[in-house]
Parts: sequence; C-alpha cells; structure tokens
Amino acid sequence: MGENEMIYAFSPITVISPGGFLAVSYLKSRETTEDIDIIIDPQWTGDKDIILALRELFSSVGKKLGLDRKWVNDDVSLFLTQKAREQIFDAAGNQNIVLYEGPNLRVLGAPLEWGLESKLRRINSKPDHPKVPTDIQDILIILKLLIERNNGPLNRQQVREKNTNHINELIRH
Repeated sequence: MGENEMIYAFSPITVISPGGFLAVSYLKSRETTEDIDIIIDPQWTGDKDIILALRELFSSVGKKLGLDRKWVNDDVSLFLTQKAREQIFDAAGNQNIVLYEGPNLRVLGAPLEWGLESKLRRINSKPDHPKVPTDIQDILIILKLLIERNNGPLNRQQVREKNTNHINELIRH
C-alpha cells in the first residue's frame, strides 16, 4: 500500500470487516472464507479517487497472490446509508477488535451487535439463502460473546428492534 502515493498520503486507511475475515480470525466460527468484505471509512465515500485507488490496490494484491480480483470487496457498502456507515464505524472504533494493523492499513472487526442484526435480517428475509448455515454458526458465537460482554442475556425486544440501516421491518421470532 505504501507504493501508492495517494493512499500513502492518507495512511493508515481504516476499513471495517463484517464478514468472513471477522468470522475466521476473531469469532473462530469457521476455518475459511471465500472473500473479505470491507466497509471503507465513511470519510472517503465521496472521494472517488481514493475509493478507486483502494479497489485497484486490493485487486492487484489479489492478482499477485493468485486470488480472484474481488477477493477483497466493498460490495456490502452498497446496502448502507451514509448514516449507518458512520454509526458502524464509530461502534467498531469503540469496540476495538483489531483484525489487522500495518503501517498503511488498519482492519477493524464490525460491531458484533450489527453483525448479529445483519445476519438475523438475512435469515429473516431469505431463509433459503446459501449463507444461512454459516450465518447460524456466526450468530451462535456472536450471541455467546455478547452475553459474556453484557454479563447476562440480551434483551430480546432490543435485538428485534435493532435497525442500524433504518429498514422498516422488525426481525421476526
């Protein structure tokens, strides 16, 4: 990353990882992931030059490693409002699960509460989705960690009503 002058000038760049990287390296709920989902720092969402430079950089690293060009991707960001992205970044910073830290890149784990919410929403809206089995594994580990962190059970109603991205639908069950 240090070879790209634009990225180097703003280093370290912080991204959030909500998916497989978090599950493999922190939750330990699975052994592998097919890609690494990231959310790029909201301060850069309007800067097309930085976004493009990051995407090109991740793609070139993947090519050198013999990986798919989208081995690291920010596709999950397409579903987030700017406000939700900012809330997720603030919560991730407070939670401070550092998955990777180098001189030019810092990867934080997504907030566990949001991970729980997003996985429950996917199961709720798409029960036949191919990722449901791994989502269930992740949910069980996330629940265990949140119960430990809170020193007791979670409030069921608060979990059902969690709505980071302001989707007007409660999580059923």
